[in-house]
Amino acid sequence: MASFPSFASTGTLKLEPDSTKHSTVSLLTRKSPSLSYPKSQTSTPSESLNFQESLSVITDGSKIETSCYVPLLQECIERTSFSGAQNFHSHIIKTGTHQDVFVMTFLVNVYAKCGSMENAQKVFNKLPRRNVVAWTTLMTGYVHNDQSDVAISVFQEMLEFGSFPTNYTLGIALNASSAINSVELGKQIHGYSIKYHIDHDTSVGNSLCSLYSKCANLDSAIKAFLKIGEKNVVSWTAVICACGDNSKALKGLRFFTEMLADNVEPNEFTLTSVLSMCCTMLSLSFGVQVHCLSIKLGYEPNLRIRNSIMYLYLRCGRFGEALRLFNGMEDMSLVTMNSIIAGYGEMMELAKDDLSAYCNGTEALNVFSKLNNSGFKPDIYSFSSILTVCSKMFALEQGEQVHAQTLKTGHLSDMIVGTALVNMYNKCGSIERASKAFREMSARTLISWTSMIAAFAQNGQTQQALQLFEDMRLMGVRPNQVTFVGVLSACAHAGMVNEALGYFETMQKDFKIKPVMDHYSCLIDMFVRLGLLNEAFVVIKKMDFPPNEYIWSLLLAGCKRDGNTELGFYGAEKLLELKPKNTETCLLLLNMYKSADRWEDVSKVQELMKEKRLKKLMDWSWISIHDKVYSFKPDERQAYGAEMYDYLDQLLDKAKSLVGYQSLESFELLEVEEEEGKTLPSNVQHSEKLAVAFGLLNMPNAAPIRIIKNISMCRGCHNFMKAISSLNAREIIIRDSKRLHKFVNGQCSCGDYGGLL
Repeated sequence: MASFPSFASTGTLKLEPDSTKHSTVSLLTRKSPSLSYPKSQTSTPSESLNFQESLSVITDGSKIETSCYVPLLQECIERTSFSGAQNFHSHIIKTGTHQDVFVMTFLVNVYAKCGSMENAQKVFNKLPRRNVVAWTTLMTGYVHNDQSDVAISVFQEMLEFGSFPTNYTLGIALNASSAINSVELGKQIHGYSIKYHIDHDTSVGNSLCSLYSKCANLDSAIKAFLKIGEKNVVSWTAVICACGDNSKALKGLRFFTEMLADNVEPNEFTLTSVLSMCCTMLSLSFGVQVHCLSIKLGYEPNLRIRNSIMYLYLRCGRFGEALRLFNGMEDMSLVTMNSIIAGYGEMMELAKDDLSAYCNGTEALNVFSKLNNSGFKPDIYSFSSILTVCSKMFALEQGEQVHAQTLKTGHLSDMIVGTALVNMYNKCGSIERASKAFREMSARTLISWTSMIAAFAQNGQTQQALQLFEDMRLMGVRPNQVTFVGVLSACAHAGMVNEALGYFETMQKDFKIKPVMDHYSCLIDMFVRLGLLNEAFVVIKKMDFPPNEYIWSLLLAGCKRDGNTELGFYGAEKLLELKPKNTETCLLLLNMYKSADRWEDVSKVQELMKEKRLKKLMDWSWISIHDKVYSFKPDERQAYGAEMYDYLDQLLDKAKSLVGYQSLESFELLEVEEEEGKTLPSNVQHSEKLAVAFGLLNMPNAAPIRIIKNISMCRGCHNFMKAISSLNAREIIIRDSKRLHKFVNGQCSCGDYGGLL
């Protein structure tokens, strides 16, 4: 943008109103421009008329005192009455009052506040004289109506006209510069304010602070704030927000404490900004103090502050306090409901078991239903949050309903919603619909491409994943670390060693991406799948950082499967050094040491489990039918009647008759124990077998069976599901603690890797 004209060198700028008919003129306030009119010496009957009566008076042609127009026009602003403003405007012209600069300037303000900048500009163009108040009023109108570029043009025109800007005019010009992200123009205005020694002015300093903050120059924003002579609550709020917007939350909280020490009382904007920074830092203790302060100052009923407090409690895991706030709200906003839906989604992640997680997801769905029935219209955040909840719940039917609603409301075109939809279908085991949702996206981000590549990889569709990666590169989208995790995972799934190593090299040479743990995990996973344990170990030794628990677990499980005891025990020792926190990993170690009669090592693992307070591993599965949840444990034989167990026995007999089926009836990873450490009999069936039998008995013949299991499937159950999917021609989808298994016609999407860990 070209710089505006050079200013006349007239010494210090005098902030005085132009000499007009009315000498008592106060400049516009920061947020709401207002003009004061001198009070009449005598009261007239028309002054006591209300708004509707005044409209009637001007309709029948009665005369109104000039001084009475201002309160009537102010009423038009408060009512946002464009038609009322037009009526008064007509009457002003008829009575000849249009020659009054003050009244017509106020009319510019009225039209601007009613959103009609075209009429505001016309009135301004016909002003008999233009003073600084008129110019500033027009500029303010354009800024408030999101036409900041026009406001800058008006400012330049004002300077060319020879009218001197006041401190407030400069503040508005700075706000306009901020809105169009023009730091260069802002610096020129800043220089002007320094030249005429008004950079210490409160309104100018506040605007400078906001400008530099938005342009990511926090140091300059703080300098502008410190220069302010009389800092008000807006000044402090501006610098606090500047810190928050530039990822310096701690510095912002320090300014807040200085503000309180300076005896400046915060307003609702200050408090919401501070609470937002507490969320960023997960500073619950500071946030609780701000909550108490908001109560003391009488702000707790304020919806924005209640939303901020509730979200802070949600982010810090204090769901009880958040729910109490939510349930106690008489008035809610869309932000309130979006926050609580997202909060329930986080509660699912932290739930102690899958059933608790499902209950939290159900509550999120209930809030979403309440949102739809409350008159609010869901936005992109509503849809993306609830789709994420559906994916965690394995709730395909509910996700499909949300999908239909996004189509109806037109939100499906949004990239955030589209990506959430792809993830939902993928997590629910419907890769076909995930692919369709991806193809129908009007625009795609790197996250969208990466999500779909990962979805193909997880579902064993390697060629589709790699082809999509090449399509992404052709579209000019640059892959990141996560994208290559999906690509390498796809290669690992198909055992494509040369391709995987090629992509691994491309990642480093062509895209300058340094390998992280997840990339090495994919390579090691691939070699372990293929039984190439020595090659996997070579990759481990080449890593630039120590292997984590997952990598040693991969190697250990492969050694156990292939009988490589020497390498297996080496991996076990390394795993023990890391003191694993995962119960399944510890049980893998226990089983390996027990099989080798290494009882001293068994004792070490048992002591480690006590030290880490690892809970007993319980085998538990659940299935949802018509929005009702049915859970299964191996020791609850009487829970669903004899019919289901008889049917399961029939299924087992059929599976055993199938050529190639291996039952492998051992608990391997599953040390399912009752109280007092009493181990259950080995002939008890695992929970996913009970769930699939129940599903086959109670679901329509064509319906896929979807089961969630809290731990990894063993190889015996994995073989059983393959057999049943072939014998019954049913699609069985099981999501265990490690991966999603989709069984179709005797094949599993995991590439028969189920049960390895």
